[in-house]
Amino acid sequence: MNSPVQPTRSLASWLLFSVALALAYWATGRLCIAASAMVASVSWMLFIPAGLSLTAALLWGWRVAPAVFVGELVICLTSHEPLLASSLMALGNGLECALAGWWFRDRLGRRVEFDRIQDVVALLVAELLVLEPLSMALGMFGLHTAGHIPDGKLGATAAAWYAANIFAKILMAPTVLVWLRWPRPAVGRRNAAELAVLSLLTLGVGAFSAGRWAVHTLPLPVTLIFVLPLLVWAAVRFQPSVGVTVGCVFGLFAFDAVLAGMGPFRDHTAGDQIFYLNVFMGVCIGTAVFLTAAMAQHQKFEDEQARLIEELRKSTDQVRRLEDLVTFCAWTSRVRWKDQWVPIEQFLSERFDLNVSHGISEEAIATLRQSMKQEMEAKRAEDDASPTQSV
Repeated sequence: MNSPVQPTRSLASWLLFSVALALAYWATGRLCIAASAMVASVSWMLFIPAGLSLTAALLWGWRVAPAVFVGELVICLTSHEPLLASSLMALGNGLECALAGWWFRDRLGRRVEFDRIQDVVALLVAELLVLEPLSMALGMFGLHTAGHIPDGKLGATAAAWYAANIFAKILMAPTVLVWLRWPRPAVGRRNAAELAVLSLLTLGVGAFSAGRWAVHTLPLPVTLIFVLPLLVWAAVRFQPSVGVTVGCVFGLFAFDAVLAGMGPFRDHTAGDQIFYLNVFMGVCIGTAVFLTAAMAQHQKFEDEQARLIEELRKSTDQVRRLEDLVTFCAWTSRVRWKDQWVPIEQFLSERFDLNVSHGISEEAIATLRQSMKQEMEAKRAEDDASPTQSV
């Protein structure tokens, strides 16, 4: 009775989720566009919907692509872009989302996890060299057909588009996925105290070495020298969720500093600021992702090794117990165990920790049937041989 209704409910819930995703995509996109307009340059703004799109694709597969397409289309149309340009930009983002979801979710039959180096490398290479360039090319073509990009600024606009999308993706997607996988970063009071110290140092170093309160003459290599030890500490001592978050926090401090025109890169030209910011964010987030993936994979290997060693130890103990001499009574079917003659079931349970049940074999059933048949034949022969008594 309920089977025809269940698919309808599932479809309805998925449609509701798609509408919510499209609305979130549109709302965050409009927020990013408004913030970019305040500083008169899209280069300064992370495009949050790009991170939202990749995260949704890695979690739910290619089925979220229609919601991304609709969200991008509404963003463009409400920004007074022509229908053709809006459709091309929406097509680029939706196609990228569909390919990422199919390749890294549906094809694998599982969610991409950041405890596998090969998953991390494949995802970053695909986004950097294939998926994001594909989306950017369609978007740039759409804007060019609308006449919004002069020929001389096509390269700069494409670079700004690429940087805004790619850094939003590598900030948001790894952070969400590692926190879903490892929601408890600290175990025990001592570990929590160490995490608190790391958090305070991360905020302090981020604010005064890469953030808006940093010394403006501080060169980029010196800034990285302050940052990298904390990334290693977070990756080695804690769950991957901590390491990735620390890398993202440093990147956001630097991004905020450049957005505010302050921080260690403020005396450089606008182009150099973007370059240094991209290098710094790439090093911080990339190092955090790779370090945490390597440590998680190493921990996974150690856990598997410990499990195999424990299984081998148990198997060795069982073999050693089997090698012991067992005294069995042929008359009573009992076993000599702890200076007593006990039933074999008790011996197996106490000696080998086995759960024993009883049954009857085919051979026993055949013997029982033969015995019953012989008894019935003997009874019949006895009845035939006895004189008939009449009333």
